[in-house]
Amino acid sequence: MAAAQIFDDLTVRSQSPETTQVSIQFNAKVRFKRAVVSSTNDLVTIYFEISGLTGDGRSVFEESRKWSGSDLAPSFQLRYFSASNQPAEKRLEITFKNPVEGIKAGPGADEQSFVLTFRKPAGAIVRPDAVAGPKPVSLPPETAVTGILSEPDRLQAEMITVARAAFQRGDYENAIAQLNKLLNTPPGLFSQEAQELIGYAREGLGETKRAQAEYALYLRLYPDSEGAKRVNARLAVLNAAPATETTASAPRARKPVTTSWGGVSQYYYGGKSKIRDEFTIVDPISGATQIDTQSLSSTDQSAVVTDVNYNLRHRGAAWDTRVTVRDTYRHSFIEDQPNRNRLSSAYVDLKHENSRFATRLGRQTATSGGVLGRFDGAVASIGLRSDKVRGGVEAGQLVDPGLGGDKRFYGVTFDADRLRDSIGIGFFATQQNASGDLDRRAVGGEFRYFADNRTMFGLVDYDVFFGKLNIASVQGNFGWGRKFGVNFLYDYRRSPSLQMTNALLGQPQATLSELSQTLSQEQIKQQAIGLTPVARSSSLGVTSALSSKWQISADYRLSSVSATTATPTLPASEPTGHIKTTSMQLIGTGVFSPSDVFVVNSSYLTSRAYNAWLIGLSSRMKIGDAWTVEPGIKYYVQDNASGSKSERFAPVGRFAYKRNEHLSFEAEFNLERTRTEADASKEDLLSLFYYAGYRYDF
Repeated sequence: MAAAQIFDDLTVRSQSPETTQVSIQFNAKVRFKRAVVSSTNDLVTIYFEISGLTGDGRSVFEESRKWSGSDLAPSFQLRYFSASNQPAEKRLEITFKNPVEGIKAGPGADEQSFVLTFRKPAGAIVRPDAVAGPKPVSLPPETAVTGILSEPDRLQAEMITVARAAFQRGDYENAIAQLNKLLNTPPGLFSQEAQELIGYAREGLGETKRAQAEYALYLRLYPDSEGAKRVNARLAVLNAAPATETTASAPRARKPVTTSWGGVSQYYYGGKSKIRDEFTIVDPISGATQIDTQSLSSTDQSAVVTDVNYNLRHRGAAWDTRVTVRDTYRHSFIEDQPNRNRLSSAYVDLKHENSRFATRLGRQTATSGGVLGRFDGAVASIGLRSDKVRGGVEAGQLVDPGLGGDKRFYGVTFDADRLRDSIGIGFFATQQNASGDLDRRAVGGEFRYFADNRTMFGLVDYDVFFGKLNIASVQGNFGWGRKFGVNFLYDYRRSPSLQMTNALLGQPQATLSELSQTLSQEQIKQQAIGLTPVARSSSLGVTSALSSKWQISADYRLSSVSATTATPTLPASEPTGHIKTTSMQLIGTGVFSPSDVFVVNSSYLTSRAYNAWLIGLSSRMKIGDAWTVEPGIKYYVQDNASGSKSERFAPVGRFAYKRNEHLSFEAEFNLERTRTEADASKEDLLSLFYYAGYRYDF
């Protein structure tokens, strides 16, 4: 059942005169692994991992979001899938109503987004010379080169070449990024050309005042150059043109637009299991063997889950306001499973373009700033004399506090984007109190690097009260077009996050104040450290295209969880040791029909407790325009260190019928047959989990 809202925002914009960019923002940190584009160019499947959301492991979490279509892109739908008993890898499908060309998919500029780019629909492409406004007729001449370039000049030559290519295709933002990168290097052979060219690029974006400032700087630096005549001519044109500038003090003029979207879904979740145990009993006197058989049938889940998701957005000349509400109600038909209502999101987003002021008020999910999960409260930030730097504050109360009673927090944040080309950083300091007692005091930072086919993100969270590292994580993706890609991860974190209230685990006391009656603060601190294990995980993955229809990927993961210490009420836990997992995946598109996706995956796991092997087959097929069928099968074998062995065979199937653009019906089943054998016993477990229902999106 849905635990929280995963999609935060969807933005469709013109990236260049020929291409459109779609940015998908999440309410959680996501790790891009690979993307598959169907041979019909109307379906993109992104495989990724997600953190920050938890839910019932036997349930299905799904969410959708629609784009109604415009001259930038045909209408499309986002669908997030996380099937029951699915491994950590998740799936996002982007289905276009009409095919689009030149699709590329990859991670976004932060740890919470993916980006798609593709060619605009026919008739929507606008050439730079068709855009109104005083644009330069042609680029300034290239710098003459004689002899062998020095290493600094050679690097500048590469940057100026990339900038000119971006300018020629109308990609002024990338041209400016390259030119700024060049102009931040020591003066060289191409500095003068770059200073003139960046004024032309600012004109291309319609930033008249910035273009005038760049040209004025050129005239101060190179007043007697040949280019000074061209620059003076451009300034004369700009000074005579009407003021249409977009600046930080003059917001972009746009017509107010109000939009709304959301959906209602209702599903029935059912689950049954039947256990048959056989025990071999040997009479100690006669030696006779007797088999004792026991059977047990049960209904594991039976519930109707209703989900309501509503979003309202109003964009004015300077203000962008959004209201989001997401509520899930679970009605259980099993006596010992109570009904449950979960308001996962209810907030107002306000953004002001002039000052870069932004705030979110209400129930929301935190993904940065050192805040631990969902909370009721506010975050706010504002630009600090620059469009690159923001300062902010945060305060609120955790919705799911866990041990120790009510948990309230407050903190400050600082973010700087595009410090050098594609680099961004962030810092935070936060304090969390539990029922008035200090629970956590931490500082940390984030690092972001985003460029074409290359991304890297890092996070550090250090608790200054404990003097312990809480989180250290780095992940990245490097791609070479659509042919080859590499992703990596290293993650160190205390799980759960290090807090003084962790010391209450297994204790009769409910708050830290009560526990302090029997233990000193230092004893509570050491007990909290001892009960908070460290989880380490590292992985390396590669993806390679074998042909236009097939791609293969391989992943290696190494993970472990440390031991915990014993307390008067809890025994110590042993460390897991190294858990090693090797996985391979073969993905085919358009193999049997133009729109099908065929996947073969295999994994081998070794650990101190058991070794396991999994192989799975799955496919996605469209039948006509309305039906989608996804059959699959999994076979799993586990050899336990204790000597027992388990085998699991699981056919699965998902069916979807799209009645129209708004209404769809869906169903899924997961049948598992598990046999576990030990020296003197056998156990057969037959489990069936399924759901069926409808979804209405608007």
